[in-house]
Amino acid sequence: MAQMAITLLTRAIEYDINGRKLESLKLYEDGIEALLKESKAEVDPKRKQHFQSKILEYMARAEQVKEQITRWRSRGEIRDKIHVVEGATGYSYGRVFGKYMTDEVKEIMIEEPYVREHHQLCNVVMFCELAVSSCKALKFVKLMTVREKKNNDEQARALQILKDSVKKQGVEFFVEYSEHMHDRQVILSNGYIVKIGRGLNYFKPPSSKYSLGAFNYQYRECRETNIDVFYCPENNKM
Repeated sequence: MAQMAITLLTRAIEYDINGRKLESLKLYEDGIEALLKESKAEVDPKRKQHFQSKILEYMARAEQVKEQITRWRSRGEIRDKIHVVEGATGYSYGRVFGKYMTDEVKEIMIEEPYVREHHQLCNVVMFCELAVSSCKALKFVKLMTVREKKNNDEQARALQILKDSVKKQGVEFFVEYSEHMHDRQVILSNGYIVKIGRGLNYFKPPSSKYSLGAFNYQYRECRETNIDVFYCPENNKM
């Protein structure tokens, strides 16, 4: 257990220094949990005190990283505004996100409350396909969403399959559930934040599975929504 904690926390520090804040926070949390278990099982008073001291040290750093991530959401200068009218086409994820998904992007955080229905899960898959193919240095994707209570098995199963699939491309995919989130935005580690009124779910169903837009979403009709793109230079130091 101690070795596991050391491994996790060593990687957390390494990623923290290299600017991979999302993944470092997850590693800090996992490492602290491993240290807590080790501390509870330890009978030697000196070793127990050592573990508790290290736990406090890493908890303080994890909290600093968490506060930095929180600041990313609220800062930035507006760079682009797009109003998508009802029924418009030409707003695929490639059009909306593509030019911001550069080789500088190492991490992505997706805040999307509604990833419950089949089409919503497919939208996340489609977004990840674009991210993995466009961001050559991508290492970590975090999805923050609301847990589906009625049919949790399908949601959990689908996201686990996506996690396994993304991992084959050398990218970690992590899901964090929150019951009180409402914001919809995508935060890229190169400093760009894309906020969409409807989140990732602004596409209408295709008129037919044989019509244009069934697979290429550049032809898919959209629901009315607003897209705001912000840039925060501080985020680009991740």
